[in-house]
Amino acid sequence: MVEYTLVNLIALVVGIAFLVNGYMLVKQGREAIALFVVSLAIGGGLIVVAVFPDIFQVVATVLGLELKARAILVISNLTLFVVATYLFNRIGKLYDRLSRLNEEVSLLRSEVEELRDE
Repeated sequence: MVEYTLVNLIALVVGIAFLVNGYMLVKQGREAIALFVVSLAIGGGLIVVAVFPDIFQVVATVLGLELKARAILVISNLTLFVVATYLFNRIGKLYDRLSRLNEEVSLLRSEVEELRDE
């Protein structure tokens, strides 16, 4: 029989929060579908772990690890790597957009000043 603890409840709540947050961002049109996919993967993973806490024993066996804790560490590090890569990529794109916007505002400002001088 599987024992559920407070950690399982917290993981379930956080997983649902990830899913709801990702859905709301996409529904409002503020973010791309990629964010929803990342939220779906993290939230879904947390929900699966909350409902089936012994799943990491299977993951440890598949990965050839002795301890369930090592499997948790490996999967969490891989997940963190994916999320960090996505965020760094997103930040780079936002910096590019900001730079282009600054250039366009500067050009518009100089055109307005030229029109005022005439």
